[in-house]
Parts: sequence; structure tokens; C-alpha cells
Amino acid sequence: MQPIKLSVFSEIARLKQVVVHDPGPEVDLMVPGMMDKLLFDDILFGEHARNEHALFRQVLGRVAEEVLDVQDLFEEALQDEGVKLAFIEDLRRLAGLPDETCNLLRELSSAEAARSVITGVPWDDMPGHTPWEKEFDYRLRPIPNLLFMRDPASVIGDGYSVNAMATWAREREALILSTIFRHHPRLRHLTEQDKWFDQVTPLIRGQIKAPVSLEGGDILVLSDRVLAVGCSERSSTDAINLLAESLRADHQDGQGSFEFLVMVLMPKKRSAMHLDTIFTRISEAECLVYPPYFTDGSRELLNVVVMDLRHPELRFTTRPNLLTALRALGIDLTPIFCGGRDYIRQQREQWTDGANAFALAPGVITSYRRNVATAEELARAGYHVMTERELLADPALDLLDGRKYLIQVESSELSRARGGPRCMTMPLSRDGR
Repeated sequence: MQPIKLSVFSEIARLKQVVVHDPGPEVDLMVPGMMDKLLFDDILFGEHARNEHALFRQVLGRVAEEVLDVQDLFEEALQDEGVKLAFIEDLRRLAGLPDETCNLLRELSSAEAARSVITGVPWDDMPGHTPWEKEFDYRLRPIPNLLFMRDPASVIGDGYSVNAMATWAREREALILSTIFRHHPRLRHLTEQDKWFDQVTPLIRGQIKAPVSLEGGDILVLSDRVLAVGCSERSSTDAINLLAESLRADHQDGQGSFEFLVMVLMPKKRSAMHLDTIFTRISEAECLVYPPYFTDGSRELLNVVVMDLRHPELRFTTRPNLLTALRALGIDLTPIFCGGRDYIRQQREQWTDGANAFALAPGVITSYRRNVATAEELARAGYHVMTERELLADPALDLLDGRKYLIQVESSELSRARGGPRCMTMPLSRDGR
């Protein structure tokens, strides 16, 4: 197998390799009583969600060289028995698993163990228990949020971060991704020097008592010089400072290219849980935004802190608006409004991830079909709007022909999980340096 070379210096450069996760049995096994703790607003119809996701993967495959599933990568990483046993021990320390659960996992094959860690282990699989005795009927609960591959790890430039998740519901995901980056045959060439941020390893080793949270939906690689990171309900100031210090130290060593980290000070509310729910870059000159947070004069305008990484110590400057701050750094973006010009439609479509577009190439993006006003606004900006079925029915259509495209994907079930196309993807490499 060819090694994977990490390279993400842009949000919009042509996609080469990307990781997703098909919503598997873990979404079928979630009952209403689990929703709140597992961060869902509803339970999904798994069959339809998988059909929608399969079409989404085919759209990605029209541009990307490889569309990989995290479950396959995890199974392949655990093929080494020593890696499997070490993972189970790390999971025991992280989640406080009892011995009988760990013993069950140890007895499984690598593939079965990987599936069980994601799908969950029912109490029925354990001797001496009846289902109604324990909450959720699981010895090891399912992790349906793994559908949103953007959050537990991020590729930044030619390195990566193992993101410390803000909620108990997602703590296991970062450990899975850490195991993949360290032990998968195509990634184990990576070293500690390739890692920008990691709170999971020191937590398991007892070096820290509590991690500071950072999630991938808040990390946007806007160029090879500039990152934007949301300080949100899921990503803390302390974590962002640690990431900035790591990038600054790399720059001081003459290795790194990143010169600025722009921290966006976000409202702590569910509708704006990550920066990419309100702002995504979609082309060289355009971004998709939820307008109240980025329009001068708005009472909800978000201020930013620009961190200069080029000096022996971090230097900070405040700015009143992300778009203004980026313009001063050489990134001049024209905002296209999620939800169009009507404030009610803006709110509705931001809630259903209208601002959470994912770029396959500059000006070639995917978004949910239900966000009609957003699509109309993109059409006015010159985007050719088509559904994924129209695209897939025309194998001769070249999405890299120089025109701008919006590929609308079906989402009657996927959108109920509260995450959009960018949320469901973790690029490993894009064109460029």
C-alpha cells in the first residue's frame, strides 16, 4: 500500500484523499433516551441515511482519488495484535471500562473489535445481565457521531492534530483517530514531529487531568499562511493557544509555513457549535457565511484575535470582523449569504447547514439540497446548480472544466443529525504544496 502524504494547505484546492464514515449500525441502535447524551436532536432512519451517504461518497469520488472510510482504516490498524491490545488498554484508561468488557474485546478478531468499538457492545453480549438493568442496554455505547469525521482529528498543512473532544459522547473518536495516524500501514511513517496538537495521549498517560477541547469543525486552513479557528462552545481558548504555540515553534525552526492564526470569538450556542456552521471558503474569491455574524453594523458581528506566529512569542491583535482581518492578510473574500437576503430563511437554512459547504476544488462545492435559498444565492453568483443524481447520471461531465458548480446532495436523514457536508469529511490531502 502506498503511504499517504498529508498535505492540506487550503480549504478549496482539488481534493485528493478524504476520510468519511458511512452511518452504520450505530445509528440504528440509538434509542430516544440516548439522543440528548449523544448530541442528537432526533434518531435517524439508518437505511435512508446510508443511501444518502453513498450518493455523497460518489460525488466526492468524481474528483477525489481516494474516498476512505474510517472504519476500514481502523480495522486495518488493529490487524497487528499488539496494536489491538494496546488500543483496548488505552480505551480502558480513557473510558474506565470494566475488565469483563475489555476481556470481551480482547477475544474478538481485529475486525470484530474495531466494529464493536464503533457500533457498541450490548449487555446481551455479557453474561449475567438482562437488558433492562442498565441505561441504554449497552456495555459499550455506540458512537453515532463518528459520521462527522471532521471533528476528532484534522490535517493542517503537512501535519495533524488529535483533537480533544468537548463532550463525553465523543471522547472515543479521538482515540480511534490517534490509533490510525500512529499505526495504520499507510500512515505509520508519521512521527511525533508531525503532530501539532494532542491532549488524548497525555490524558491516558496521566500527564494531565483534563484535556482542553479543540474540534475540527472549528479549524479552517484558509491558505498556506493563514488558519481560522473558532473559539466556540466546542473549542477553548487554551486549546487554540496550544495549537498556535505549536505552529509558532515550527515556524521558528524554519519548517512551517503558517504565519497567522485568526481566532474567531463565537457565541456559545448549539446553532453555531463550530466555525464551519457559519463560515466556509468555497473558491479563491468567495466564502459562504451566515450574514449576521459577518456584516458590519450587525449586533451579532463576531470579533477576532489575530495571532502572529512569526516571532519568538505569540503576538495578538484584535479586529472587529473576520472578513476585514482576512483582507489585511491578503485573503479578500466576497461573502455569499446562506439563506439569501431574507433573515428568516437565513436562520432556517443556517440551522440545516446551509453555510457548511465542502469544496472538492475551487468553486466546486457540495451542500444539502434542502437549502433552497442558499442555492439560489449561489446561482446568482454564477454557480451551476445540479443534484447529485444529475451529476452521477452524466459520467462525461468534468467538474474540473473551469466552471463553478454546486452539487446538491439529498439529506432528509443526514441533516437530522445536525451536520453538513464539511462536517462529514476529513481531507488527508489536496493539490498544492
